Parts: sequence; C-alpha cells; structure tokens
Amino acid sequence: MWSATLNIDGPAHVAEWGSGPVRIVLVHGLGGSHLNWMRVAPQLTRYGRVLAPDLPGFGRTPAAGHPTTVGGYADFLDRVIDQTCTEPVVLVGNSMGGLVALAEAARHPERVAGLVLVDAVLPGPWRRRRPPLVVLAFVSYLVPTLGRWVLHHVRDRLSVEDLVAGAIRLLAQRPELIPADVIEAHIELERERGRSRDNDAAYVQAAHSIAGALVNRVGFRRLIGRVSAPTLIVHGDADRLVRADAARKAQRRRRDWELHVLDDVGHIPMLEVPHQFLEILNAWLPSHVRETPPRPVAPAPASSSF
Repeated sequence: MWSATLNIDGPAHVAEWGSGPVRIVLVHGLGGSHLNWMRVAPQLTRYGRVLAPDLPGFGRTPAAGHPTTVGGYADFLDRVIDQTCTEPVVLVGNSMGGLVALAEAARHPERVAGLVLVDAVLPGPWRRRRPPLVVLAFVSYLVPTLGRWVLHHVRDRLSVEDLVAGAIRLLAQRPELIPADVIEAHIELERERGRSRDNDAAYVQAAHSIAGALVNRVGFRRLIGRVSAPTLIVHGDADRLVRADAARKAQRRRRDWELHVLDDVGHIPMLEVPHQFLEILNAWLPSHVRETPPRPVAPAPASSSF
C-alpha cells in the first residue's frame, strides 16, 4: 500500500494498491478510514488497481469545509472517481460507506460497473434490542449539539487504545480474530489524527445525516430503485448496528441483488473474516470486472499524487 493525494477543494488522502486501471474503489464507514480495508485490498489487486479514499473528516483527509453528510460524501466520491478512474468501477462500501456508494450508483450509473454493500446502512426494523450505547448515540446525533457533547465526553475519558479497542468490540462479533498489527495500525492513525473538535464535528454531522436518511424511508426506496448496476449484499448476522433484517428487506425489494448473510459475524466482515469475505467477492466479481494478469511492480514510493 502507498498513499496518494488528490486536490478536491483541499487535500484528499487515498490509499492505493496494485497497478493498472482502477477497477475497485473501497469506501469506509462512519469513524473509519482506508485501514478498514487493509486485510482484503491487497488480494483484490488481481482485478487491477484498488483505491480506498479517506472521506473528509476521517483518516488523513481533513474536513476542510466539505459537507460531511451522505450527499456531500457521494459528491466527494464522484470527484475521486472522476480524477482517477478511466472506466466504470466496482464500488465496495461498508456501513455509511455502503450508503454513500449506493447514492453514487443511483446518481451516476455510468461510473459504476458493480456495487457491493457490506453491512451497509439500510432501513430496517428496530424491534430487536440494540446495545444501550448504540441507542444513546443514535438519539444524540438527532440533535447535533447533544451529539458533540456526548462525543467530547467519551473522548475526554478514554485513551486512544481504549477507544479503538471499544470500537472493535462493538463492531466485531469475534474481535479476537482481528490481529494485533491491524489494531495497532488503527491506534497509530488515531494518534496521528489527534483529538480535534473539527473531526468531532464532522463525525456528528455525518451521523446526523445517516439518521436523517434512515428516517426518510420513501427517499431510501427511491434510491434503491434507481440503482442499475449489479449489486451484491454481504452482511453479518451478528451485526449490532445494522441488523441483517435490513439487508434481507433490501434484497426482497430488489430480487436481482445477490445476498450473503455470514453466520456469527459482526459489522466489519472484511476485518473480522477476510478470507470468507474474499471468497464471496471472488465468486461474484469476475462477472462484473475482468482480472488483470499479474506483472512485476516496482517498489511504491511512500507517497505520490495523481
């Protein structure tokens, strides 16, 4: 992996693997970064170059005046694709990133050869009990000032190590499956980012936007209906944030979409069970993107720009 920097009304960080035409673009979720894909991105280079942008306010991309909303992120993603991709790409989005990728596929079908929704934010029934922390967070983000206070309170009380460990425990059903070096990479990135009120504001605005989208069920149905790209849904049946019922409901609405529900897996299958995740993608991807013959690649520089 190496880093590239785009100019999208300010610096935009993109992690990059492989060579040749860009064939796959990976989109992280709320509070995530390009590191969320580190266990699967290298293997996906068999199809061509793989990109994982950091959305504004996350990873190494500053908010820098960007609207940190689902719509704003879809616009940002479209500009990343416009600057880097010479042919339609497969978008793979996790959580909020799935919603952003869904919006891009609906708005700009000419840019999207395929869509993979990984535990994507989708409307579903709330009848099943969720962890109290998830319920508190969801309610607080409906009122941004309250959401910022809750986030500041949590960050002030916990170390970076505790924050990352807590997130992993919430997101993964079996956190012990995630190697120590992966966790350490996330900790190091959080240390690099520091504790910034701008980052907190971006997080809360994004979360508020997600909550608003979930409430707008009619708008969601229209968005799903406008997607023309072949679509694969991968969802953990033990996801505490977005229940698998939401994925099943979306697939009932779009019978042409393929659905795989993973037993005993949480919200981040690409980090928790990467081999199982890749097995599903490698069975589906060849129908939608051609493989690139392997070829020698010179050592990548520490950083580059497109």
